[in-house]
Amino acid sequence: MTKLVLAILGLLAVFSVLRAFPEEATGPVRGVELHPGLVEVGDGTATVGIGFGIMEKNADQGNLWNLLPLRLVYTSGDRSVSLGLNGLSFLLRGGMNVGRSLTVSVPRSGDVISIGGRVVVDSRVDGDVWTLGADVELGPRAVVTGDVVALGGKVIGAGRAAVGGAVTQLPELKIPFLGVLGTQLSAQELGFGRHFLGYVLLGFALFLSTFYLPVHSQGLYEALGPSWRPTLVTLAISVVLVPLLVVLLIASVIGVFFLPVVAFLVVIAALDGFLLLCARLGAMLRGGTQSGGDPMQIFTSGLLGLFLVKLPALVGIILTVLRSRAASTAGQYLQVLTLILVIAGLLYGFGATVSHARVRRAR
Repeated sequence: MTKLVLAILGLLAVFSVLRAFPEEATGPVRGVELHPGLVEVGDGTATVGIGFGIMEKNADQGNLWNLLPLRLVYTSGDRSVSLGLNGLSFLLRGGMNVGRSLTVSVPRSGDVISIGGRVVVDSRVDGDVWTLGADVELGPRAVVTGDVVALGGKVIGAGRAAVGGAVTQLPELKIPFLGVLGTQLSAQELGFGRHFLGYVLLGFALFLSTFYLPVHSQGLYEALGPSWRPTLVTLAISVVLVPLLVVLLIASVIGVFFLPVVAFLVVIAALDGFLLLCARLGAMLRGGTQSGGDPMQIFTSGLLGLFLVKLPALVGIILTVLRSRAASTAGQYLQVLTLILVIAGLLYGFGATVSHARVRRAR
């Protein structure tokens, strides 16, 4: 286990310097081309390149780290426009608006991103506002601390608003394949794809844990049942100690560089416990034993448990496609239910992992 942690920390140190540079690609592109860390879409005359990385230091905002950085570059002849943002805006639910209009009427922290949907800003936005194939309208009360960019659209009312960054508009830009994304159905397809991709990635993480760390995974799997009391106590203590540790690291000049490591370890611990908690849920539904089991049994039970956790959201996405207000409302509640289950599972999983590690070290 110690070797694995050291290897992960080493990889994290290497990944921290990986950045997204789509500017490196040259030449006209027709269709879709894939490169390491870069996806390009073009029609032979204009190209949109999306480059991605793992982590990078945000030099414009002091010591902040940018997780999953994205760089978008549009190139047409000698004309080029480059954008950069935090990739979590795309991955997190609600981070990206697809195929429908969006109105920001209350203060919002984070980037506002829309594909195929008009954006109206009439409040404060701490971040960037940008659209693909749609207009941006800035009201008299709009305050945007970052950039305002409309690729394939116009920026309306910029003179009445306060914009801290640059204002860029390319209304003549025709982004390839944008019509496929800018539909209402595509929003549901994107949500379904997000959940499916999450299921695949979590299943892969469960595979690595059960087959490459069998002793650890079996021990934690067995401890999840009878150890719920120490798990809750450990979780309550961690709620106090983890934020305190973060504050101390921020206050330290050297310690701030360890914040990504701390965040990474917290996420790994939460995911580890959550996945094996799903394995126990799957084993219970299969009617099998919940004490012990070979790696294959734990893995298949975990896949079943993960599917059950994701099932309400998948059903909810299907219901929102129906032309019924009641079905759409029920679908939204089902998606929220899955979100609550995942958050609760991650919290409990973090407490279980830390509690199990403490017991093993005490032995």
